[in-house]
Amino acid sequence: MQEKYIAIIDHVGRTIIGKQVAEGNTTLVINNPVILHCQPEQNGSLNVQTFPLFFFEFIDKTKRENNNWTYTKSNIVLSDVELDERIINQYKQINTPPVVAPVKSPKVIKIDDI
Repeated sequence: MQEKYIAIIDHVGRTIIGKQVAEGNTTLVINNPVILHCQPEQNGSLNVQTFPLFFFEFIDKTKRENNNWTYTKSNIVLSDVELDERIINQYKQINTPPVVAPVKSPKVIKIDDI
């Protein structure tokens, strides 16, 4: 099954994008939702920022794959837009925790080594 990425407007007017994982008659479940914030720049361009609805750092490290949010359809605005690949890539990037390389311990020199 192909992943489905969606955009909604929540009950406070934020644009939320994410991966749809389930849909019922009255609810919609989105995995790792992010807030999409756009602001015009003085030069006429548009500054687009995405940030998690809930930061990974607040979730137990062993359960970070469990970040599904259930929205009641009567409290959100649904759309039929198909998201551009660039915004999907930005979504994926923000939802892929960086791999932290282990810090190597400095070599310990024993007194016998001198």
